[in-house]
Amino acid sequence: MSIFKMLLIFALAATVYAANSSKLTYAPTIVSCPEKQQWIRPAGELSTVETQWLYGHKRVVLDAFSAYLERLELEDFDVCNYTQALKECNYEHVPTIGFGISGGGAASAFTGAGGLRALDARIPGTTNQRVGGLLQSISYISGLSGGGWPTVGFASYDFLNADEIIDQWKPELNRFTATNDTEYAITTTSIFGELAEKYEAGFNITAADFFGRAWGYEFTPPPHGGLNLTWSGIVNMPSFKNFTMPLPIVELCILEPNDIEYFGLELPSPHTTFWEATPFEFGNWDGPTPGFIPTEYMGTPFNNGSPTSPDVCVQNFDRPSFLMGAAAAAFNAWYIGDKSNGTLAAFPKRSEPGDPAFQSHNHSVFKRFFSIPLVVLEGLITVFQQNFDLDLTSIAYNIIPNPFAGMAVKPGQAPPPTNLSTVDPAESGQALPLWPQIQPARRMNLLMAWDDDEDAVQLNWNNGTNLYNTYLAANASGLPFPIVPPPTTFINRNYNAHPVFFGCNTFLTTTGDERSPIVLYIANAPYSAYTNYSAAAQSVSREEVREIFVNSLNLMTQGNGTLSADWVTCLGCAAIERSLSKVGMRRTNQCDACFKNHCWDGVEDDSPTGVVDLPLALDPGLSFAVWNLTHPFVSE
Repeated sequence: MSIFKMLLIFALAATVYAANSSKLTYAPTIVSCPEKQQWIRPAGELSTVETQWLYGHKRVVLDAFSAYLERLELEDFDVCNYTQALKECNYEHVPTIGFGISGGGAASAFTGAGGLRALDARIPGTTNQRVGGLLQSISYISGLSGGGWPTVGFASYDFLNADEIIDQWKPELNRFTATNDTEYAITTTSIFGELAEKYEAGFNITAADFFGRAWGYEFTPPPHGGLNLTWSGIVNMPSFKNFTMPLPIVELCILEPNDIEYFGLELPSPHTTFWEATPFEFGNWDGPTPGFIPTEYMGTPFNNGSPTSPDVCVQNFDRPSFLMGAAAAAFNAWYIGDKSNGTLAAFPKRSEPGDPAFQSHNHSVFKRFFSIPLVVLEGLITVFQQNFDLDLTSIAYNIIPNPFAGMAVKPGQAPPPTNLSTVDPAESGQALPLWPQIQPARRMNLLMAWDDDEDAVQLNWNNGTNLYNTYLAANASGLPFPIVPPPTTFINRNYNAHPVFFGCNTFLTTTGDERSPIVLYIANAPYSAYTNYSAAAQSVSREEVREIFVNSLNLMTQGNGTLSADWVTCLGCAAIERSLSKVGMRRTNQCDACFKNHCWDGVEDDSPTGVVDLPLALDPGLSFAVWNLTHPFVSE
């Protein structure tokens, strides 16, 4: 019996009631509003708290970054002088490095975790391969959809290393088919019981809450699926307070007036507003009402910039599991995809016809589609209808009270709604969570984009669509970003099979100067294992995880240098590149040579492409069929 059929059986058998006998509850809490609180902070610059945190973080990570550079043994580059120069400028120019993990369900969750693991100096062997320590130098990690799970999970577990955290996640358990409640999984009846607590407290509940609670029992600490934590409470974690944890960012997107509709449900446009939730703030940079509120008070009803009542502020709305569900709120796309037999709502969905921002080139863009069977979705709708009197449109989108409700907008703009309807940002065509990190206020220098959205159809590899779409959107919005070629170039030049830098030379950026970051595109690809397994997988064995982690390490090191002798050095060159001019130094000949090998040179290749069928980079003669005889492969 498939896991989806089992989920349907358990869901339809559910008699929902709020029965949490513990003191922990999924229901948010109503508290009195604090006095003298700045509720709405205008967008444009970083908040005071993030600015102060980033300064403390850079003071701490500089030692790790210097040690990482020393291990590279760069030619004609004095690490001591470089480090001293960064200290003399009060740490302002310590490189700001980010890592973003794409959507792609379980596939991106585990391969992306493997990417983080490869850069972690705490993992044996990574420093010998000279990539370990770069994770300790990263300032930001962002995620959406499946990439949001490790983003939330690592932070919720106080930034344990990947080997430690897998022991806690227990990925071999299926969180949707439990037959009894344990500290690592509960039945669907119990999940709906937790939702009932929130509903009876007067808050909206949706399918995103259901899935988020299930994922909470995997990716957040037991015994109650992370109910002892809030996203804003991450600031109290020891590794956050001592500045060794990067700032985690969960990316969301909202539905807006005039979004396209199919079968009674909407999909976001490529021009959607992306929202973000850090432990500090929740808000957006460039929507009709840009600004931020303290994440601690997410869920509070607002009107014209203040809580609607001084006695009604909301806390504990920002559960980590809620953020995971919100970042992967794809019920609308699954439903539309099923009803259209997979012709609509693919991830990332097609560029809209006639949309100039997404039609600057006449290139084929490949998509992928995976979904939950319609019978399961309709079963969940039935449970919500029978127990909470909620229909399809009530549960299809994640719902968050809008902190900008009642605020003034420009003439001709629709007034801000009372509630935000948020969906999986991958539905907009950008499955890489880069928008928060490329905001000018964050002054990103190197941004590593881990892509496992499986948008190369048929065999679940990748083709650069997500990075290309982000470039188009950034260019249309005037944001600093490298120029990126269309997917045909990625496929024809093998950029979906090995890492590649964009923006090494500033003339290939939207700004033409160093305000644009260098972006490292890392597509999941087969090196020592075929890791193109289903994004819909609900359990992954420990052996499968081990294969994934080893493959990610081989990808990040290019087989410990066997596939490219200068690759690891080039990664270090990219990490320091944007800071050199600020401390009076120049790019070395060694770095200049490696950039010629590993940076896109501006040449596009529009030759016709076929099915993306990648061989094992470290054993090209070993086919999937033969490899699969003796190795695990997740098919569901």
